[in-house]
Amino acid sequence: MKSFIQALLTAVIGLALGSLVALLGNESPVHVIEVIFNGAFGTPYDLGLTIYYGVILTFSGLAVAVPFRAGVFNIGGEGQVVVASFTCAIVAILLGDQWSPFLCAFVGLILGCLAGGLWAGIAGWIKSFRGGHEVISSIMLNFIAAGLTGWLTINHFRASDSQNPETSSIGAAWLWSKLDIFGGAPVTNFSILAVVCCLVVWILFSKTVFGFSLKAVSQSPSAAEIAGIPVARTTFYSMLLGGAFAGLAGAFMVYGDVGRFRMDMSAGFGFMGIPVALLGRAHPVGVLFSAILFAVLHQGSTALDIEATGVGRDLAQVIQAIVVIVVVSQSLFTISFWKRITSKWS
Repeated sequence: MKSFIQALLTAVIGLALGSLVALLGNESPVHVIEVIFNGAFGTPYDLGLTIYYGVILTFSGLAVAVPFRAGVFNIGGEGQVVVASFTCAIVAILLGDQWSPFLCAFVGLILGCLAGGLWAGIAGWIKSFRGGHEVISSIMLNFIAAGLTGWLTINHFRASDSQNPETSSIGAAWLWSKLDIFGGAPVTNFSILAVVCCLVVWILFSKTVFGFSLKAVSQSPSAAEIAGIPVARTTFYSMLLGGAFAGLAGAFMVYGDVGRFRMDMSAGFGFMGIPVALLGRAHPVGVLFSAILFAVLHQGSTALDIEATGVGRDLAQVIQAIVVIVVVSQSLFTISFWKRITSKWS
């Protein structure tokens, strides 16, 4: 309950400071909120896009939240999404339409998990077995992923019928059917997997030995080692699992929406998983609701470029940055507060 209240207050503070930014741009905060709300829920298509972004951000948030449970900061979600989406597209192109849609969907989801997990596993291996810092290695892997997939796309898999840096389209058997009620928005039956994954992670955290191991490693690696918990291996597995969730985001982009790989298709969703996880307190249920909030901001803010004059869609990024700052500031304040309290008794 305490974490929920803290997350709610963080969101309120972020929105309040975002309203202040709107005021500085000579724009009414009430008007901005109305525009964002209408942009996110105004039509079935807008609602569908909000759900779609919520699904993607849920996976991106889980990609950060799971390793964070073990005290590892996975900042490489963007690269994991890019590598997974590229892999999903290329394999679908090479295999063609020889399989049934059901089998293609199953293979596609496995492909996304494997590609994202293995790419995250590189940073996990460096952290767990070589003593490197995961933040540095995962950041560098983001650049490697962007450069490698871009080079492969342009030089080996570029579509002959397009001037854009993208691959050719995948076969129809690989595409997931969109739900008609959302007016063509990329919402499919597989979208429910976001909720299912949050439930699975909650069970993993609270009901399994592995979940206990993650928490023990995070709180005291030396004590966990003494208790017989393999710290290095647990840390490595946490990164693998986090990368698998990022890979699901890439699979959803390719099979549920774009139907091919584009160099700019991620649009920073991997990075957005960081504020989603921070606001959600790295709890799977918190991540789900946090993802919905950021999806509303992301989709709704697109209308600001048309409906508002003083601010644009970049306001959503400003609010995201404010949320991160508020979360970090809360942690620093809590630490300094308890230090002042305990110093009086020492």
